[in-house]
Amino acid sequence: MATARLHRLDPEAYLRDLLRVLAHWPRERYLELAPKYWAATRARLVAAELDAEVGKLTVPEPLTAPAEKQSSPR
Repeated sequence: MATARLHRLDPEAYLRDLLRVLAHWPRERYLELAPKYWAATRARLVAAELDAEVGKLTVPEPLTAPAEKQSSPR
């Protein structure tokens, strides 16, 4: 968990939170769970839900919405 320490995270707390969130998190957004982005992601989660050992977890909207495909007129 050297990368957790590199980003000033407590490795045990990060791993505990990660295991709690992983089952609910959309597959295409796993990068938000990386140590580099974890502080920003954790700040957007509902603290009471994250602290609970089991139960519902609300996944927040992505920080940046995917760009909609725009077709150029021909």
